[in-house]
Amino acid sequence: MNKSIKLIVLGCVPVAFASLLVAGCQKSSVPFAQPPIESPAHMQPTVYPSATPVAVSPAPTPTATPVDASKHEAQVAGSSKSDFSDIPQTAASTKPTAKPKVKAEDAYQQEKPTLMGLKLGTLKNDVLDRFGKAKKQFIMDEDDDAIDVYDYTDFSVGFNKQNTLEFVDVHSVDIDPGLRGLRLGQKAQDAITILGKPDSNTTYVLSYKAQGTILKIDIDPKESTIQSIKLFADH
Repeated sequence: MNKSIKLIVLGCVPVAFASLLVAGCQKSSVPFAQPPIESPAHMQPTVYPSATPVAVSPAPTPTATPVDASKHEAQVAGSSKSDFSDIPQTAASTKPTAKPKVKAEDAYQQEKPTLMGLKLGTLKNDVLDRFGKAKKQFIMDEDDDAIDVYDYTDFSVGFNKQNTLEFVDVHSVDIDPGLRGLRLGQKAQDAITILGKPDSNTTYVLSYKAQGTILKIDIDPKESTIQSIKLFADH
């Protein structure tokens, strides 16, 4: 074969090879259809219906209420009556009743026996006018000799059917019996020293008789102290 023929043949081989490459590339560029891949049911994504958006109204903006400074000061100072109308008002504390006092001329004497300055036979109204309203009132010995008793806590007085004073009973150390300084809680010997020798002297009672009356002083036998003092008629 001559040289010109070889060159033609050699020149055709590269061209043919290049054509095959181009054809191969074009064939490979054709998309390859792959069979669909089915996912299991539990792996399928759940599609929820789209929720319709709800319009939310914006919260109202609070407006500051102006404060009346004068009203606030009135509430603090308490100058406004209506500000405290719902607060229960406590009643003013009443002063305790003053203890009755005995004048020196009304003290106990043999010639004029008294107790708390009271003489037996005094009218009921005169006694009640002096001491006021009693804490308790009751009838003692409901018979022909019934006594109407008025109890003033520290002492008591009784009236007969004629509405005159029948007895006086002192049973508190806070009361002055009008026995020249003698009071409840003192010793029995103090009574003897102040009032003199009694008509009757026992472990329990000292008794003084005068002008149709009996002054009875009850004694605590253990302590030998005065427990109560009574003045009543000697019937």
